Amino acid sequence: MKALKRFFIEYLLLNSFIFGCVGLLSLVFLNLSFFDPFTQAFEDLTLTDLYYSKIKNRDSIYAGPLVLVNIGNRDRSELAAVLERVAEGKPRVIGLDVIFRERRGPADSLLQQVFARHPAFVFSHASLFDPDGTSVRTDSFFTRSSGGYANLVGSDRENATIRYFHPFFRNEEAFTTTLIHQFDPGKYRRIPRSRTEEVEIHYWGNLANFRYYQAGELLDPSFDLQQLEDKLLVVGYLGPEGTDEVVKLDEDKFFTPLNDRLSGRSYPDMYGSVIHANILRMMLEEDYVRVVPPWKVILISSLAIWLLLPVMGNLFLKGDIWFNAVGTLVQLTGSILIVFVSILVYRYFNIKFDPGLLTACLVLLPTFINLYEAFLMFLHYKLKLPFRSQFLGKPAS
Repeated sequence: MKALKRFFIEYLLLNSFIFGCVGLLSLVFLNLSFFDPFTQAFEDLTLTDLYYSKIKNRDSIYAGPLVLVNIGNRDRSELAAVLERVAEGKPRVIGLDVIFRERRGPADSLLQQVFARHPAFVFSHASLFDPDGTSVRTDSFFTRSSGGYANLVGSDRENATIRYFHPFFRNEEAFTTTLIHQFDPGKYRRIPRSRTEEVEIHYWGNLANFRYYQAGELLDPSFDLQQLEDKLLVVGYLGPEGTDEVVKLDEDKFFTPLNDRLSGRSYPDMYGSVIHANILRMMLEEDYVRVVPPWKVILISSLAIWLLLPVMGNLFLKGDIWFNAVGTLVQLTGSILIVFVSILVYRYFNIKFDPGLLTACLVLLPTFINLYEAFLMFLHYKLKLPFRSQFLGKPAS
């Protein structure tokens, strides 16, 4: 029993030593400006990006009630005609990812009349959430309704990858939240209700993975408006009409995990309205991603390393050949397994576990064990502290 207790305590101390070293390394990386390029690169890269960009099947087209409409670069008189045609199709809700911030001329009256005749329109705005942000709303001439905020709170749209959104923020609702509220109150009540925490976006695909129509198609008299009946529409800018050429640089495009390039310089890959479409599909299907909180990541990683320590400890005691050869194999196999399991859990259970800590501990495990041995030898032989450990080069006197 004493041997078992000593064995238990030994590996508990070693595990604590390992995670203490990881904590110190993290502080060094986070607080020294020399490491800023490295920390910034890893902050904008997660394992789920690999799933989205290389593994996820993006060939299917969503067959649910969500439909997108591209207004292209239409002027306001043309836009009034497009929106009238859209409303005549009798969709249940029409989300306008467009802000009419000021009046421009006679065509404004046409738009105002369309909005007055059809109550299905839901407006969007940009709220003032960030200190350097601006609040942009539709002029009251068009509507008295403010709708929901369409800006993505706390996201650096020019550089960062858009992974999260806030369904609610500072007693306001997001544009997508308001649309779901109007379309299906039952699903609205099941949206994560936290007023402060962000929700990870479950991406399904880019524009090609949703049903969408160009403004010119809707203006064609032969277009069957029944295709819009009882649907949830998002009307916004999805690129220039009449061309299949991909516009790489566009002011309304963002970086998302679906980007073909995981790292390095790249072009933004998704229009804002398509990001809203992915959020809306997630809400419609109630397929939310559950993110494992940091304290659970630390606990799971600590338990996993603790279970592995007896294996690595025995290899260490057998000698350098066993420790280096078999230990390297354990590191390689374990790292691949961690990545594989994390992706499977995300794919089939919608649970996001960040494997960075666990993988780092596994990769650095031989180094930490050597450091632990050196630390024990310093305590025992230099400071003359009396204790016994299997990691000491010789028995304690």
